Amino acid sequence: MILQALNGYYERMLDTPDSGMPSFGTSLENISFALVLGEDGTLRGVEDLREADGKKLRPRKMPVPAAEKKASGIKANFLWDATGYVLGRDDKGKQDRADRCHSAFIELLKSYCDDSDPGLKAVLTFLAEGKGLEVEARGDWAEICGSNVVFRLDGVPGFIHDRPAARKAWEACLASRGVEDLGQCLVSGLEQQPIARLHPSIKGVRDAQSSGASIVSFNLSAFGSYGKEQSFNAPISQKSAFAYTTALNALLTRDSCQKVVIGDATYVFWAACRNPVEAFFADFIDPPAEASESSATQDDQQTTDEIRGLLKAIRDGRKATDFLPELDENVQFYILGLAPNAARLSIRFWEANRLGTLLKRVGKHYEQLNIVRQFDSEPEFPPLWRLLCQTATLGKAENVSPVLAGAMARAILTGTPYPQNLLPVVLERIRAEHNVTYFRAALLKAYLLRNTQMEEVPVSLDLNRTDRSYLLGRLFAVLEKAQEEAIPGTNATIKDRYLAAAAATPGQVFHMLLKNSANHISKLKKDPEKKGRAFHYDLMTQDIIAGFSDYPKTMKAEEQGLFMIGYYHQRKDFYTKKTQEG
Repeated sequence: MILQALNGYYERMLDTPDSGMPSFGTSLENISFALVLGEDGTLRGVEDLREADGKKLRPRKMPVPAAEKKASGIKANFLWDATGYVLGRDDKGKQDRADRCHSAFIELLKSYCDDSDPGLKAVLTFLAEGKGLEVEARGDWAEICGSNVVFRLDGVPGFIHDRPAARKAWEACLASRGVEDLGQCLVSGLEQQPIARLHPSIKGVRDAQSSGASIVSFNLSAFGSYGKEQSFNAPISQKSAFAYTTALNALLTRDSCQKVVIGDATYVFWAACRNPVEAFFADFIDPPAEASESSATQDDQQTTDEIRGLLKAIRDGRKATDFLPELDENVQFYILGLAPNAARLSIRFWEANRLGTLLKRVGKHYEQLNIVRQFDSEPEFPPLWRLLCQTATLGKAENVSPVLAGAMARAILTGTPYPQNLLPVVLERIRAEHNVTYFRAALLKAYLLRNTQMEEVPVSLDLNRTDRSYLLGRLFAVLEKAQEEAIPGTNATIKDRYLAAAAATPGQVFHMLLKNSANHISKLKKDPEKKGRAFHYDLMTQDIIAGFSDYPKTMKAEEQGLFMIGYYHQRKDFYTKKTQEG
């Protein structure tokens, strides 16, 4: 199913003008330089093909004759390769290997190219006369060494590997390799197809091998069956193997808008047919922040407004087509999650469903997260990475649990309960840092709504809420506020010493807190300017206490979560009233 869906995406993009999808027999590779040759094989110059990316220069993605899967062996590419193959010089200091690689590159071209074409003649002459030393003598050799290079004929547009004679030679090279095995392709279903012995490498998965990895791979005899070796165990035709790997590599490119990284997994997504959501589905998981008027271009602001408008629509339970009429909610949409596993890739996640169903699940996630923001600068739609950082030590992304990150992504995209360890992890970070942030309150609210029998958790302060744990959280916030006003500038409030204990074992803490609060309120009453505030906090304390009959010795994790939400709501309400009064 996965390979068939990728194969379908490749065929769709191949028929799309200007998609840049390479045809069979070619591949998109990182090319940094072009060796500019005269017709006599002399080196006329070296053209820098790299593209600016901020302050850095990065290789250009270019269609070239399909790359060989080299692993640790020596296999030359056709009319392009790294400097170790093309020039016999590399950046690894292994000259013996570089010599053998260079010889393999020359032999490959001599076997299929002749001097009937000026471009091919120039390359053969350049290689025969050992002109590579001229490149090594250049001042910019340190940048060239180790990179991938192609050839260009001086004064002629394009590159030599794109010339008709070069293409014909490459086709002859492919045809001469013969067919090792014929069979029925598991992807296309066609019979008597040339079966791929090795599948092209997949690049772009975070933390995977830079040389690429495989989804389909049989590299040991123990993996074989019925006398079949390597990928003959999973018969996929050469064209289908090329199609699915090329499509996946295109989705995984550095500048692709159809991928997102969550934890240690890289997620890619695509639709069965063209759909505008492909371009910004990643923004549903990582919504863009509101751009400032000074820095945002008109197009950027319009795109941000469209994404936020669509998020609001699906969060509020409306159809996405109400906001974006051209969107087809019935199109089949695919999401694939990949994680590195040595020379292979692990399938962490796979979902194939109607786009409308997926959007509804994402909207439900944001609906359950929806809670009053502590500051207006905080995002209305919290990105998943910021939520996950709230569960990590020091709030650092590298400390996020990959297991928790993957489970959170799965819960959002499948509509299943959030991971069971989410609640204790969030409570643990609150206990450690004595801080109930907007993101943590949102996570607690979403967890309680999705994973428990709780039918409703308010977005903002609910004065009519009668849950004892919610009232205890509100009460703690009132007592803390009274202390802050009675002892301005104190280094530590009751939150820093007793927040976790008050939530877990209120019966052991609140009697002492109420006794101390009486002293704080008494102190406020002696100050003429704060006397009114003292009576206000005293009245609030009595009203909240009237809502429950006792202080439980302990509270379950779910009750502690609601306690923290009550505390957060009450603190936010104090802040809001103070702002309005000012």
